[in-house]
Amino acid sequence: MPKPVTRYAIITTAGLLTALLVALAAGAQDGPTIPDLDPADCSNGTFVSEPVTNLGLVADCRALVSIRNHWTRRTVPTNSRLLTWGTGDTVSLTAWDGVFTSNRLRAAVEELDLSYNWLTGPIPAELGQLIDLKELNLSYNELTGPIPAELAHLTNMNKLNLSYNRLTEIPAELAYLTNLNELNLSSNRLTGIPTELTQLTNLTRLDLSRNSFVGWPDLPVTEIPTEATQLTKLTELGQLTKLTWLDLSHNSLTEIPTELGQLTNLIRLDLSHNRLTGIPTELAQLTKLTDLNLTYNELTEIPTELTKLTDLNLSHNELTGPIPTELAQLTKLTDLNLSDNELTGIPAELAQLTNLNKLYLSDNELTGPIPAELGQLTNLETLDLSYNDLIGPIPAELGRLTNLNKLYLSGNQLTGIPAELGQLTNLETLDLKYNDLIGPIPAELGQLTNLETLDL
Repeated sequence: MPKPVTRYAIITTAGLLTALLVALAAGAQDGPTIPDLDPADCSNGTFVSEPVTNLGLVADCRALVSIRNHWTRRTVPTNSRLLTWGTGDTVSLTAWDGVFTSNRLRAAVEELDLSYNWLTGPIPAELGQLIDLKELNLSYNELTGPIPAELAHLTNMNKLNLSYNRLTEIPAELAYLTNLNELNLSSNRLTGIPTELTQLTNLTRLDLSRNSFVGWPDLPVTEIPTEATQLTKLTELGQLTKLTWLDLSHNSLTEIPTELGQLTNLIRLDLSHNRLTGIPTELAQLTKLTDLNLTYNELTEIPTELTKLTDLNLSHNELTGPIPTELAQLTKLTDLNLSDNELTGIPAELAQLTNLNKLYLSDNELTGPIPAELGQLTNLETLDLSYNDLIGPIPAELGRLTNLNKLYLSGNQLTGIPAELGQLTNLETLDLKYNDLIGPIPAELGQLTNLETLDL
């Protein structure tokens, strides 16, 4: 029979453990109390040197102290950079992490980067007091609620990045930021874009991706009420004619607004991960467009009018039939991705795309032999024809692709390996598995001294 003292010791240890767990839980919930910074330290020489001659910086300092106290009164992890402000070697405002001041005669805070700081709750309205601010980055936090209208006071702003938060509303007052060149509102919970935003006519980069403008971002698209789809067209964006970069990816757009054809300075357009079913002919007016991403939509046609394109991604759509020969008109293409569709044939005319570096045609329904003409694409670095219904021997002409790093031909019905593949001395990956290969492996493959992966 165990001694009573042992029994009591076990009970006592368990009790201490329970008390410790309760204390830890309480600490995790409440968090340590973080003392406020004193705004008086902005004008007494502690945070700002020579405050009498740096009145602008003193005003900015007071705003920053208020902003810092706003967030540190909430739950802020101990590794948040805000906690270093005004302490140790960073007493001076000019040394505060994420704060950048001008070197002009009238010193002021011109850039504020508080990204990756685990900030929560609403954006403090006091940010609107930093009137000389040119760049503001609050991305990758957990900020909630509407964007404060007070940000409209930051009329010198060039770049505003509020991406990767949980913001719910864009105020119409942002239209006063007429000097904005770059606006990133991606990955939030925005349910509307005010028409006034089209007054930001100096915008060159606009990222509205990952927002589900129809609202209800956590619902599957099929469950979004139809009456909430009034924002899917975004027709007013056509007025932002200085845009060179536009990202509307990862939303619930069902059609491309024809007005986007007015954005004749566009260089990059990302409409991937939507529900698009067609491409308006007006997009042919985007004569400067070089990068077009349409992956993960429901498109059935390949646009062939945009002859300046260098990068075209139409993977994961509903393309059927043979690849159109007109695609050969896009002679500037360097990257072409048509994978994961239902395409049935490779035209020999693709050999005219002699600038191609990467060609992805995997996971289609391509039939027949691999066209020998593909051997003319001598700038290719990656060729992926895997998981189709291609037959016959691998054409010896592919041995001319001496710049090739990666060759994927797996999952077909290919029957022979030509010795000429031994000429691909830059090859790092050769994948030929799941075919009907017969005959010996050519000894010339031993010349592929850079090969890292060989799968037969």
